Amino acid sequence: MKILDRYLQNNVLHTTAIVAAAVAALAFVSQFISEADDIGDGDYGLFKVIQYVMLVLPDSLHTVFPVVALLGALLGLGAMAADRELVVIRSSGVSILRLAVSVARVGLILAACSLILGELLGPQGIRIGEQLRDRAQHGDTMDEAGDGLWLREGSSYVRISGTLAQDTMVDLTIYKKNDDGQITRITQAERARYDDARGWILEDARVSNISLSGVTVENVDRLPWDINISPNVLRLSVTKPDELSLAGLYRYIRFLEANKVASGQYRFAFWRDLVSPLTVLVLTVFALPFAFGQLRTAGAGQRLLVGGGVGLLFFMVNEIVASSAVVYGLPPWFAALAPTLALAGITVYWLAHLR
Repeated sequence: MKILDRYLQNNVLHTTAIVAAAVAALAFVSQFISEADDIGDGDYGLFKVIQYVMLVLPDSLHTVFPVVALLGALLGLGAMAADRELVVIRSSGVSILRLAVSVARVGLILAACSLILGELLGPQGIRIGEQLRDRAQHGDTMDEAGDGLWLREGSSYVRISGTLAQDTMVDLTIYKKNDDGQITRITQAERARYDDARGWILEDARVSNISLSGVTVENVDRLPWDINISPNVLRLSVTKPDELSLAGLYRYIRFLEANKVASGQYRFAFWRDLVSPLTVLVLTVFALPFAFGQLRTAGAGQRLLVGGGVGLLFFMVNEIVASSAVVYGLPPWFAALAPTLALAGITVYWLAHLR
């Protein structure tokens, strides 16, 4: 049976790799076209656009990887069925359950690939890519460090611990320097909000003025902040769900809740990423019943059409359940897990009734 497992594994992994390469090529072209309009914006030239697209490509591939796994399994198992290999395997006494176990082992490998894309390559690629693009477009006005995000404008240096939205910063410190490079003022604020009419407003600020005669401290509830940093420049520091790993999502959810900010979309993203490898596994096994049905004599084009249709349907169900969870207040874990569990139930029922 080890020979059978390896043979199935090689066939499915080979076809999945071909599908993944094709999808990656399409995603590259699509992303490149969307970025092409920004070529020439600052130092954002053709070479940096290509760099950016390559960096964010793993995240794009991770988004559709369950469908890639389904298509790869359909093509691999379908080719074996068309060549009567599955019939021979069944005739030699191998049960449907044992075949499902062999396919599930391939699904575990693909689930591990999905995990690597979602937890390592995807988030890191987006973070580095966003840094590269924003630095090229806006210049060296920002720098990320381990203790937060640093911004600079003229003689002002700002450290931001975090952002709750593109127009809201929390826990920031502003250092003002004179022409001699000496710090003359340190302003600490719990929060800064952007108002279209008045610009940035510091809330719960503590201002320390430093001079040769000493330090004076003043506490201010609301203080106008005269700085020409647009909220658009803060886009790099606004944390999006697809930029975070599971551990990062968990920490950011706690950060949002500590600041009494709604974390629903991040909770759903956490459970969605947690369930994603399981979805890849289930969709891989889901391809097996098709190999014994009408697709046994179908060509590769028909299998791709059916696989794409099933993948699109599953994606739509996922989105509908996610939207319903927000509207009806369903738990995020249920919204993320329900479609995959339903598909798993259908797969088990279908396999049990195969002959």
